[in-house]
Amino acid sequence: MPKELFEPDSIAIIGASKEELKVGHIVLRNLLESGYEGKIYPVNPKADEILGVKCFATVSDIPGEVQAVVVCVPNTFVPKVMEQCGEKGVKAAIIITAGFKEIGKEGAELEHQVGSIARKYGIRVLGPNCLGLINTQKKMNATFTKNYPKEGSIGISSQSGAICSTLLDWASEINVGFSKFISVGNKVDLEEADILRYLRDDPATKVIGMYVEGMAHGTEFMVEAEATSRHKPIIALKAGRTASGAKAASSHTGAISSSDNVYTAAMAQTGIIRVHTIEELFDLLLVFSNMPLPNQYGGVAIITNAGGLGVMAADACGDYGLRMAHLTNETVQKLHSYLPEEANIYNPVDVIGDAKADRYEFAMQTVMDDPGVVAVLVLLAPTDLVDIPGVAKMVSTYKGRTTMPVVSCFVGGEDAREGIRILRQAGIPNYESPDRAVRALSAMVEYEATRERNLAEIFSTVRGDRMRVEKVLRKARSEGRVSLSEAEGKEILKAYGVPVPKEAFADTEDKAVAMANRIGYPVVMKVESPDIAHKTDVGGVAINLKNEGEVRKQFNLMLPLVRERVPRARVDGVSIQQMKSGREVIVGMVRDDQFGPVITFGLGGIFVEVLKDVSQRIVPLSDVDVSEMISGIKAYPILTGARGKKPADIPALRDVIVRVAQIATDFPAITELEMNPVIVGDLEQGVCAVDALVIIRREGA
Repeated sequence: MPKELFEPDSIAIIGASKEELKVGHIVLRNLLESGYEGKIYPVNPKADEILGVKCFATVSDIPGEVQAVVVCVPNTFVPKVMEQCGEKGVKAAIIITAGFKEIGKEGAELEHQVGSIARKYGIRVLGPNCLGLINTQKKMNATFTKNYPKEGSIGISSQSGAICSTLLDWASEINVGFSKFISVGNKVDLEEADILRYLRDDPATKVIGMYVEGMAHGTEFMVEAEATSRHKPIIALKAGRTASGAKAASSHTGAISSSDNVYTAAMAQTGIIRVHTIEELFDLLLVFSNMPLPNQYGGVAIITNAGGLGVMAADACGDYGLRMAHLTNETVQKLHSYLPEEANIYNPVDVIGDAKADRYEFAMQTVMDDPGVVAVLVLLAPTDLVDIPGVAKMVSTYKGRTTMPVVSCFVGGEDAREGIRILRQAGIPNYESPDRAVRALSAMVEYEATRERNLAEIFSTVRGDRMRVEKVLRKARSEGRVSLSEAEGKEILKAYGVPVPKEAFADTEDKAVAMANRIGYPVVMKVESPDIAHKTDVGGVAINLKNEGEVRKQFNLMLPLVRERVPRARVDGVSIQQMKSGREVIVGMVRDDQFGPVITFGLGGIFVEVLKDVSQRIVPLSDVDVSEMISGIKAYPILTGARGKKPADIPALRDVIVRVAQIATDFPAITELEMNPVIVGDLEQGVCAVDALVIIRREGA
């Protein structure tokens, strides 16, 4: 990331205008009014000066160095301007101009041309179609919004100009400052990964907020996000929950994968805290920018003058997984000695409705001295007896003199307004409801836990028989197939040490019986066809066949039925398999265009698409990722031994997931791989993949 973009010593505004309502005029005015101390060069061939600053006809006419430009000319002029910038030696460009890929094919071609020119000359580009860039440390407002924030510790990256404006307006309302404010626009060059790389090393930035709609290079983003989240929290609002992952999907795994699920997995793995509303984004940026991080091994103490607010806060702690502190006997006795008899001296501590600032302060200091308390939430409901500004001033004194976060929830309207103003002015995060305050504190604890987890990550790898797999893939390609048969899929699994049941192929009734006798009853019969992904749906599976008669009967029923239901499918015969019993789970992989291989785990069977009780992670998987995948489904207690059952062989299940991830890494040609179901036996009894569906990329695709 070039210093010239964020910290230029000289800026040219190409397309500067005398007309007050034009973007080129507003950008120039904003740079001047923000106090930018570098050299400013308006570029307009029809003006001698604008706002008292000398104009130049082109960027080429400017004497000396120009480190950065802000481009505000019509879209069709941008390529010529970029050529001139390249010849001038400009290092960075902020292209505010719209009318590129967002308008269709013609605009996309124009944007591609601009990108090519920028790469030819080594110009780093922000935009096009963006709001611009703010650096409060450099007093640089290179945007067309007048909402210039105060200096602060929040770094913002946004794909939406409207969200940028909303954030800036919010900041001015509640006294929040920014370090950097970056509108990325269409991302012809600089993307979120680049922004994270810069903000990670920016000493002025304490917390990073992001608004994301989509990205082209998900893997690079994950690398930079994980490296950044180890040092600074990242709060991200991901919009545009579209289901692109299911396009042309043949497996259950593909059908339940969507772009939104993949982003959720990417953020969980890299330590990003994902939020779902702009209010939640505001709430978390507020607490992370103003408060120290809590120790994750303690709990929150709640102080209130209204029992109902305390109960609401306690409920929210349960909802968000935030522990409430268990106060020591010493703390309880100290509270009892000072607070009125009607007060509740346990957590939540209720100082009752007539509490003044001194009673609140005693309760706050007492619980903060408790070794099990790592955060404090102060609740206040307006009453005729409470001095709201006085309590607010007292709470404000804790800003900067405590190592634990203190947040407040002063509820109400006109009566609470002055107290809330005092809290905001001091930098104490105040929330409109107890649940929002608790969510903010829980996010801080969540971040600390995730950061500690990521620092201790271990990545397991396995080795497989690559030549054995390549042989299977070559055969399918030679026949022009992208769908592998079940037998071929299991051959790939066996090459990487994934257990499969004993099985044999039969194309006649007598062979089916002979194979069943050799394997041992009970057996499963499945139609063998590379063209049928879900055999159960077409009558191609019969389970628990106990003797020769049942095998003969099913053979003569199954093949005609399947051929009738799927007349164009190639039916080779049947597979006779050893019958396995245990818990049924699904382990699958779909290769996402942006993020690469995505592993899915959940309860298996034919209703997996309906239940959608699955968790997902993106390769490469750490040991923690694998464990969290398994424990992350709602049905996890079924695996751990619910209702008196023995626990399942979870270690063997972890091993299978690692092996599937390795297959995905070693063979980019495999676009989908699904084992549904995988039968998980009791502890130390292992697992067995009883089905395998594999889809490969067409050669040359």
